[in-house]
Amino acid sequence: MYNMGNVISIKTAVAICLSAILGDTLFAVSGVPIAQAGFGSIFAYVIVAIFAVLVAIMFGELSAVMPNEKGLAYSYVHRVFGTELGFITGILLYMGYLTTISAVSFSFGSYFLALLNISSIPLQIFIAICLILGISFLNTLGLKETTKLSGVLIGITLLTAVAFVAFAFLHQPSIPSNFVNSPVQDGFTPFEAAITAVVFAYAGFQTVVSLTKNVKGKGAGVKKVMVYSLLISAVVYIAVTFALMTLVPASQFTLNSSPLTYALHYSNAPQYITTLITVGSLVAIAASIITLIMISSRLIYQMGVDGLLPQITKKYDISRDVAVNGIWISAAIEIVVLFSGNIYTMLSISNFGIILSWLMGVLALLNISRRTRSMQFKIPYYPYTMIIAIFGCIFFLFGLPKESLAIGVVLILLLLVIYYTVIELKYKKVNRVRLF
Repeated sequence: MYNMGNVISIKTAVAICLSAILGDTLFAVSGVPIAQAGFGSIFAYVIVAIFAVLVAIMFGELSAVMPNEKGLAYSYVHRVFGTELGFITGILLYMGYLTTISAVSFSFGSYFLALLNISSIPLQIFIAICLILGISFLNTLGLKETTKLSGVLIGITLLTAVAFVAFAFLHQPSIPSNFVNSPVQDGFTPFEAAITAVVFAYAGFQTVVSLTKNVKGKGAGVKKVMVYSLLISAVVYIAVTFALMTLVPASQFTLNSSPLTYALHYSNAPQYITTLITVGSLVAIAASIITLIMISSRLIYQMGVDGLLPQITKKYDISRDVAVNGIWISAAIEIVVLFSGNIYTMLSISNFGIILSWLMGVLALLNISRRTRSMQFKIPYYPYTMIIAIFGCIFFLFGLPKESLAIGVVLILLLLVIYYTVIELKYKKVNRVRLF
């Protein structure tokens, strides 16, 4: 199921990956780590970036072994561990992406209304719905058109970030008191809380593995794309975070869906600067949603092909290389999620599913590397890097807010009930496996 005309260059693939990494965090929730740790958020971005590169290398190896898979970490877990863990990982990852899309679409509405100097939650939701439907339609036009558009939009995204940083450093000098840590609740130290929040910032790196068959160089090319994208993203995050604290004291940051506009208003920036950055932020958020909708639709298509979702998810347009029904099914769920609560609740669901997918992907590679000994020579400092990655994922998973963990556990239990209910309906014989 692959159109040979849709070969993606490394440069274009990096643009797609950057869209998924930057747009859904930099312009939506970048103020949260600052509120939690002040200047410590800079170090959090560095530490998590290093960890994300480590995980990305392992996902690059998985994409080389299984280049035809479209389902991200789900496909690897399904192939290695079977349908049960595959089903749970796939649904949680899928919900992670959908809640991310809903959250950043909500943020898009906030930025848009800021241009008009209007504050209205119902209007914000309406704009988010229009955005989701519009970008879903764009995704149905074809993979080639979508990737070209992503390349253009990520250029605007990076220019917006550069313009914001330049303004901040030229507008006013850095004030040391602005970088002081803020108190954090829930028993975490400020730095620990910032690290768990920053994990979300790099979550989009694995989006490109869904396109492995299309990317020039296949698995090797995908690995380069993820590493390049993460390094560029780390530089951008650090620069923008420093700029935000230059304009606004860390103690003044809260959960805000338009942090850059907030910082510009706080520092009394000229209206033309605020307008320019706000428009650029809108473009960046739209770019990330384009990529995330494309990837999430391919994920449920793959699950449908594997027989884990209803037949309706299997519709695929080969000529355009798009999962048509997957796009519209995802859009419908994203709109429903918009009404689930605030942006914090949405991100809580997203973080759990994405970090769990990292952990399961690394475990899948560990399983493969034990069977195929030659695999270990492609992983730096094997097996120590794998051990670090596994424990790192567990640390990040249990470092999530209690609400995230509670929602995650409930979802896993619900998915187990659904899975075994379906199995019970299909098969009468119970499958028993000896553990020892």
